[in-house]
Amino acid sequence: MSEKRIKWVQTAKNYYHARNMDNDTLGRLEYQRTGRFMHWCWYQVPGVWMSPGCLQEVRDNQKELHSER
Repeated sequence: MSEKRIKWVQTAKNYYHARNMDNDTLGRLEYQRTGRFMHWCWYQVPGVWMSPGCLQEVRDNQKELHSER
């Protein structure tokens, strides 16, 4: 498994903020209703660019959080 580049900080029951190694905020995962179902939705901060590897970390975290529910 590769090294994690994103640190996740839970700021509320349904919110996780993503931070990089410089402690810059990259975006947040928010657990919310999308249609009939609840999903962890990614909201990226404007002006933040992410590599495919970092986006995969976001997707992996979404899956992990979803499986905990």
